[in-house]
Amino acid sequence: MRDGTIQTSGVPMIRIDGARVKQLREERGLTQLYLATAVEVTTDTISRWENRHYPTIKRENGLRLAEALEVPLEEILEQPATPEEPDRPVEEPDTPKPAARVNIPSKRYNMLLNIALAIMIPVVIGLTILNRKQTVEVFKPAATRALPLTCAPGLQFPVLIAVQSKQEMPLLIRETVPGNVTIVKTMPDTPVQDHNTLKWIRKNGGELLVAGYLARAEGLPGSTLSFSGNVAVRQGKKQETAITGDASLRLEPVHWADINGDFIINDDEVLEVYDKFGKLPGLAPELEQVEEIWMGSGYSWDAQTKTITIHP
Repeated sequence: MRDGTIQTSGVPMIRIDGARVKQLREERGLTQLYLATAVEVTTDTISRWENRHYPTIKRENGLRLAEALEVPLEEILEQPATPEEPDRPVEEPDTPKPAARVNIPSKRYNMLLNIALAIMIPVVIGLTILNRKQTVEVFKPAATRALPLTCAPGLQFPVLIAVQSKQEMPLLIRETVPGNVTIVKTMPDTPVQDHNTLKWIRKNGGELLVAGYLARAEGLPGSTLSFSGNVAVRQGKKQETAITGDASLRLEPVHWADINGDFIINDDEVLEVYDKFGKLPGLAPELEQVEEIWMGSGYSWDAQTKTITIHP
């Protein structure tokens, strides 16, 4: 087939160029573990693909592999070693029977046929365009970021990214943080952290997907940090959706949960914390500290040691 697909026992298979896969992976600074996670196979399988031990793979796996490498499927297919089969001569079609066989004069028959075609062609084109528009709208995911408004320099703070899609598809989440921000922990763990950019590749089945991280920022009080990111999918062609929601954090000598900066965490603020960040896995220690401050009389911030002291 022209697209490289081979039918084997009813399963569509393709032949991939292992050397090209390895080249693309190394150019993008990706690990075999990252590709294995994206395609849902083992790292040993990725190694065998790159070394041409398994040159023929399932087409489904090939699509996931191309998605993780951010290239079209054709980019990783093995090029044919022999020229394509020459085109077969086109047989001359049978001479159509005259319209008089149905007792309709030929001139009137041709006129009716032209009218029918004039009606059907615009309808078919319109339905095709409408279907394409609906497909794009259905497959486009929505992504939002939850970020504290303020935080003391050197104190850890959480960031949550929530993605919602209506169809089952692999998603590539990319988050870029400022240069003076250090990533302490990612949730779930991601193997790709390069030049202040985090990447998660996850398969979403239509449910809410949550990813995030703990970070620490350095800088002068009053300075503002900007965050950006997007979610990429491939459904026929590559589509990117910007992550909306909170996009900036201001450095101030207060706890990140203290919204009004009065060195007390009140009822509304503790509820706001659980509403924004409660779905983020692995955040239990930070939430426990927020609860302790809320149950106490307040807290103080030590800029020298960069620690919080909770007042009973």
